[in-house]
Amino acid sequence: MTSPKTDVGGLLLRWASEVGSGHIPDLKRGATWLARSENLPISHGAAGRWIRDCQSLGHLDVDWRSGRWSVAPGVLTRLPSADGLAALVGSRTTRFEERVVRAESDDILLIRVPNSLPETDIPVPETWLVQYEESPELTETAARLGVEHCDCFAIQAAALLPPLVPGPLAAPPAFGTTVEMYDLSLEQPAFMPVRQWESDGLYRFKRADHRLVCQIFRRGSWHSVSQERGVYLELDRLGVEPRKNVRWFPEEGRGRERFGRLIVDWGKPLPDLQRRISVMCTALPPEFGTRYRTITYRNVPRAVAERIALSLKQELGGRND
Repeated sequence: MTSPKTDVGGLLLRWASEVGSGHIPDLKRGATWLARSENLPISHGAAGRWIRDCQSLGHLDVDWRSGRWSVAPGVLTRLPSADGLAALVGSRTTRFEERVVRAESDDILLIRVPNSLPETDIPVPETWLVQYEESPELTETAARLGVEHCDCFAIQAAALLPPLVPGPLAAPPAFGTTVEMYDLSLEQPAFMPVRQWESDGLYRFKRADHRLVCQIFRRGSWHSVSQERGVYLELDRLGVEPRKNVRWFPEEGRGRERFGRLIVDWGKPLPDLQRRISVMCTALPPEFGTRYRTITYRNVPRAVAERIALSLKQELGGRND
């Protein structure tokens, strides 16, 4: 008789929820150790991708620059036009999971959706969806479960997206440091080694503490930035036309014209906040297309897609682009 397969994603989130916060390298080591102890064929960088996926799914808050993470508070949030479904995201301590099981035995209908990722990635926790009939029910349900209620995170957060700007001033690379510059002219954009860095651009190098960082060089000053934000700042600086690197396609079906698929290329992934907003339109991870090397987010309202594109200084592309 075979033993039941361990829910690695759920177990990792439960452990992180009990710990509460910590250093990213420690969380990576814990995730890698558990995955390998379960004989999962994970690839290089899988632990970091697991953290980023959990951040997008609303379970973790991550400060990549400082190297710290914390578990996000529990939240029940309505999905945009998703036939009476709300997502339960954030902390999943043992006590909270017991509370959810008791609620299920009463009258709360919880739908548990397994998440699919590439086989070489660490599984993320299953998505928990609560079915409801009227919106006022969600406030009462959230109170029973001991979590906060957010009407619709995706729509509310999209409305508050700030425009993209370089981060705070940062120190330049130390003398003798190997520096790479992001080259968007390549068929597959990538960081390439450079001998000098007098020109504006997005760069990557290791700091004195051996941490690999991305920084933007603008008019003689260095600025902190994530790679994803840096890529879109570069697209804006270079003025690449058309500025339609964020694309949206409407769904088929009567009454669904305002909802659709938001698509970006692998080499131009969405920054953290824009990615979380897009993911929280379904509370499911995006789809990665290997043929055209794209990332697809579903059930995204056109108004949300427009706000995301605007925040990245892009025009929203479509079927004719």
